[in-house]
Amino acid sequence: MADSSRQAEFDAAYDEQARALGTIRIAIFGLTGAGKSTLLNAVFGEEVAATGVGQPVTKGVTKFVNQTGTLAVWDCRGFETGDHKPTKWLREQVKANRRGDHQDLFDVAWYTVSAESKRFDDGQAALVRELVGLGIPVVLVLTQVRRRGEDVDPVALELADAITARGLPIAEGRPVLTMAKADAFSGLASHGLDRLLEVTYAVVPEGRRNALIAAQRVDLRSKLRLARSWIAGASAFAGGVGFAPIPVADAAVLVPAQLSLMARIAAIYNIPKAKAARLMTGVTGVATTGGKYAAASLVKVIPGVGSVISASVAATITATIGESWRNVSERVFTGRSSIESVTEVGELGETFRAGLRRKVKNDGEPDQ
Repeated sequence: MADSSRQAEFDAAYDEQARALGTIRIAIFGLTGAGKSTLLNAVFGEEVAATGVGQPVTKGVTKFVNQTGTLAVWDCRGFETGDHKPTKWLREQVKANRRGDHQDLFDVAWYTVSAESKRFDDGQAALVRELVGLGIPVVLVLTQVRRRGEDVDPVALELADAITARGLPIAEGRPVLTMAKADAFSGLASHGLDRLLEVTYAVVPEGRRNALIAAQRVDLRSKLRLARSWIAGASAFAGGVGFAPIPVADAAVLVPAQLSLMARIAAIYNIPKAKAARLMTGVTGVATTGGKYAAASLVKVIPGVGSVISASVAATITATIGESWRNVSERVFTGRSSIESVTEVGELGETFRAGLRRKVKNDGEPDQ
């Protein structure tokens, strides 16, 4: 009963934080062979196509949603020059959005062009203009661009220059050059994905950027900055709660903020709810009594706090819980540790608790 109640509380916190993050909605276009699937998998992970929920929308269009709900992708693989035109469907989408149906609102379109095809024609340019004319920002992505060191394939540069010369209303006026997947046989490394995200961050609505940061798997620095900004906010809140010193026995008042922080960080590191709840239980080992958190809550894992929690200690406890949990979440996200391994979860738990014991002191500050 205690464990199920604890998971229910964490699940509720996770759902609340997922709603706050929202969903980044991307429509991706390009001719067959342009590397759309490879690009999506490189930026967002295999789950977009492999374990995401795919639903046919209309002829040639499939919608995928990732497991955490932070990403929705419309793969418009049927929109090719000489094939059926997307104009009618796109306009119907925009009309629905303007009527208030924002479920399928596109935040950005990625238009992919293969450098190997050496091809960008008037039909493709017209589709780009159509998208922008409907109010959808377009990032034009040149894929399969070969590069050795800083030397870029001259053929790819020539194609990029030709596209730029058309004066299309694309983000930054020029294609983003990428190689989504490294080629071990030829020794070519992947590149350009950080740049693609940087350009995309700049054109999507501000309220969607955090969802994009959460959904993507390339830019760890943005995840780190966002997580630490939330840790700072939660710590300030805890310091406010503890402005008047509170007994350790009453420390449960800090639990909702701590749970929300942990849930939000798990979401930003793309850990699905059920796995995050299991990880939280295994890592923190928080005691429960009668289906509720024990009065001392997460404070119980930190020896030597004393019998009274001051504002600074409350803030420091929350900050170090947040940073220790962020470290654990990043390890799982990057594959350095597995939620499926009981041994590894136990090791993560000890890392978590050791970090708290090392960092938390009366009036101390967490390591940065």
